[in-house]
Amino acid sequence: MQDFHANNSNTDQLREIHQLAVSLNNMLELQRETLARRGVLLPREIFHGLAHLSNSVKFLVKNSAEQDQELERLYALVDVSKVINSSLDLTTVLNEVMDTIISLTGAERGFLMLSNLQGVLEFRVARNMARGTLEEEEFKISSTIAYRVAEQGEPVLTTNAQEDPRFFSQHSVAIYNLRSILCVPLKVKGLVTGLIYADNRIRSGAFTQRDLHILTAFANQAAVAIENARLFHDLQRSNFELAQAYDVTLEGWARALELRDQETEGHTRRVTELTVRLAREMGYEGEELNHIRRGALLHDIGKMGIPDRILLKPDKLTPEEQELMKKHPVYAYEMLYPIEKLRPALDIPHRHHEKWDGSGYPGGLREKEIPLAARIFAIVDVWDALRSDRPYRASWPSEKVRAHLLSQSGTHFDPRVVSAFLEMDLGELG
Repeated sequence: MQDFHANNSNTDQLREIHQLAVSLNNMLELQRETLARRGVLLPREIFHGLAHLSNSVKFLVKNSAEQDQELERLYALVDVSKVINSSLDLTTVLNEVMDTIISLTGAERGFLMLSNLQGVLEFRVARNMARGTLEEEEFKISSTIAYRVAEQGEPVLTTNAQEDPRFFSQHSVAIYNLRSILCVPLKVKGLVTGLIYADNRIRSGAFTQRDLHILTAFANQAAVAIENARLFHDLQRSNFELAQAYDVTLEGWARALELRDQETEGHTRRVTELTVRLAREMGYEGEELNHIRRGALLHDIGKMGIPDRILLKPDKLTPEEQELMKKHPVYAYEMLYPIEKLRPALDIPHRHHEKWDGSGYPGGLREKEIPLAARIFAIVDVWDALRSDRPYRASWPSEKVRAHLLSQSGTHFDPRVVSAFLEMDLGELG
C-alpha cells in the first residue's frame, strides 16, 4: 500500500499547484486592471502562460486522481483475492465475489450465475449495493446478454442498453428499463463455468472500459476460487451421502443379525442410542461418536461365524460350545479389520465382553487395558438385556437392574462408567 499512499500524496501536491496557479492568475487579473488605469500594460503572454499552466496542472490532477482510483481498486482486488482463495466455503466465496464487484463498479445490482451439471445457468448469488440478498422476484435481467456471454465466452459492456443497437430487439431491456450493463464470463481452463452480471437501471454510463478490464481480470481469479469451493462442496456432499449409505448398510447388517439370533426386537437400536448418549456424557464428540455408534450397531457381528446349531440352541451349551461362542468377538475383529473405515469402531465388537477384573474374554484384559468404548457399551448391553423379556425369564424392574449394576461395579464394570450411567436421566428406560 506504500505506492498507493505515495500516489495520493502526488495528487494532493498537484491540486495545491493548480490552486496556486489559479490564485496567481486571479491576482494578476486584479493587478492588470490597477496597472491599466496607470497606463502600464502587462504582456498578454503572461496570462496565456498562466492559463496554460493551470489547465495542464488540472489535467494532471484528473489523471492522477484516476490513477489513485485505479490503484485503490487493484489493491481491493488483491485483498479480496486473498480472501476468496483462502476459503473453501462456497457461500462465503460467492458473496465476497459479488460484494466486491458491486463495490468496485458502483453497480446497482449484481448477479452471479453458475452452470449446473446439465450446462444450464442458475442464479447462485444476487446482491444489491447495501450488500443485501435480492429476492427471486427481483431477478430481472437481460437473459439474451447473459446467454450471449455464456455461449461466446466474451464480455459485454453497454453504457446505455436503451440506445444500444445490439439490443433494440430485446424485450427484457425495454421492459426492465435496463441501462448500464456489464457482463463477464467465468472461465476455468478455457471453459465457461458461469458469469457475473452487473447493472444500473437508473444511470447511463455507469461502467467504463476500465471497469470491464478490472472485472475481467478479477473474474479469472474468481472463477478458479469458485470452482475450488464448488468441488470441495460437492466432495463434502458426496462424503455425507456415502456415509449415510454406509450407515444404512450397517443398520441392515445389524437388523439381519438380530433376526437370525432371534434377539429381542429393537435391542440393537436401543443399545446403540443409549451407548451414544452415555459416550457423549463421558466426553466423546464428533467423529468419535460416529465410531461408537457403528461399533454398537455391529457389537455382535461376530456371531455370523457361529453355527445355527449353537447360536439357536434352546438348551444349555456344552463347555465346548461355550468356548466356540466366546470366539464371536474374535470373528468380529477378523471380519471388520480389513474394512479400513470400520477399524476405529472395532473396540466394541472386539472387547465388549472383557471385564474390569480381567475375567472376561477374549483377551482377559483388565481395568483400563479395556478400551473405554467397550467399557461403556458393556454396561448398556447388560442393562438392556435385563430390562427386556426373554423366553426364559421376565424383564427385571429398573431398581433391581440398578442394584445389580452397582453390585458388579469394580468386578464386571468400570466403577466410573457405572456412576456416569446411573446419573443419566433414562426417562422411560429407567
